[in-house]
Amino acid sequence: MNHRLTDNRVRLLFYGDDFTGASDNAAQYARHGLRTRLFFTLPTQQALEQAARECDVIGVAGTARSLDVQGMTQELLPVLQAFAKLQVPLFQYKCCSTFDSSQHSGSLGYAIALMRQVWPDCFVPVHAAAPEFGRYTVFGHHFARAGQQIYRLDQHPVMSVHPATPMHESKLSAVLSEQGFTVEKEVDLRELDQFALGASSLADKLNQHDSVVFDGYTQQHVVTTAAVLHHISQQRQVCAMAAQGLAHGWGHYWQDNALTTQEPPRQQLPATDRVLVLSGSCSALSALQIAHARECGFLCLRLTPELLFDDQHAGFDLVIDQTLLALKKSQSVVVFTAQGPQDPHTHSLRDWTREWPAGQLAQRIGSVFARIAAEAFKQTSLTRLVVAGGDSSSFTMRALGAQGLQCKASHFAQNAHFASMVSDEAHIHGKEILLKGGQVGAENLYTLALNGFGH
Repeated sequence: MNHRLTDNRVRLLFYGDDFTGASDNAAQYARHGLRTRLFFTLPTQQALEQAARECDVIGVAGTARSLDVQGMTQELLPVLQAFAKLQVPLFQYKCCSTFDSSQHSGSLGYAIALMRQVWPDCFVPVHAAAPEFGRYTVFGHHFARAGQQIYRLDQHPVMSVHPATPMHESKLSAVLSEQGFTVEKEVDLRELDQFALGASSLADKLNQHDSVVFDGYTQQHVVTTAAVLHHISQQRQVCAMAAQGLAHGWGHYWQDNALTTQEPPRQQLPATDRVLVLSGSCSALSALQIAHARECGFLCLRLTPELLFDDQHAGFDLVIDQTLLALKKSQSVVVFTAQGPQDPHTHSLRDWTREWPAGQLAQRIGSVFARIAAEAFKQTSLTRLVVAGGDSSSFTMRALGAQGLQCKASHFAQNAHFASMVSDEAHIHGKEILLKGGQVGAENLYTLALNGFGH
């Protein structure tokens, strides 16, 4: 039986393996009225304990998705050890809902090994489904939407050719097996339907195992899984390997069962006069979003590999000057590194960085983006920033000096979550941010960021 600290309000802790996913995860809890705090670096133990008294959910956003196992150990293990001291029976390692990872970059199997190092007897549920976002697990195989079509993960037009972690396997247990972790059991749709009204009975049955992959096709499936894990957490530590769909499921379950008393917030974002978009994503969807922004009057500026790798280049200063000039005239700007997987510059980036360690390219993009964003906040009246690309956004936020974020408003149809940044830097603190993964949003997402929603 777990014995949590008596003055703790917090009911769940999570680590997000990139900043876009972590902010999405935080928003899923916040949408249900759960007081949620997301840190961009591991805070002091005193700050964590203070947050535990004030918040229902605490998250730490990290960069593990782009790191090798050595980097993951340095990044993740201190977070897990600090979390363990809070004695909270529910922990979530927030993975991408496309489950993309490999033995050499963002290994989810290795992340589970680290969780087991800190909580040796923990129950490990694996849940990648996020039906609201078009991510489904059916009989152990994972599927994801691209446009209006649903593809098995290993046939997905983007994820099967992902530049860092191409997915050649759709069965989640097989993905983890390749990364050194063996799952004991799978719970498919039939079992979830059978126990939809008897989650405690399914919890008792599954508690005999140490790890389970859960299917998920509907929101009810997700809520059933959330209920099962809530019951198991009353008996033992639960360390979930899960996407944002499970966060939505837990919030849904707790709210429906009066385990949280706060009303869900109204999702409303006012219009602003200009936005700056920094896109480090090479996905086809991000390319469409850039093209749509250009058609709507955004100034779109490319950071070529030459400029990206040499910020002393005269052309880099020109990009910054053009960005600032446009923003001062209230024109929105997109600065991007590539337009889709077929862009010749995408291939150039891969060629230039083929021998680089995992995460080094994302770190380089992040440092350059942080420099552009800092100048924009200091020298113009910019109040709203969008950073696209899960890996690069993580390094952008840390290099910019943001310490965390507070959820502000979400557009759930586009899976777009806007927040206010928390920072000791006056030009950063309180400014609005959208951290966007490469597969997130419709073509008009950047004009949505400009015009707001929910009026």
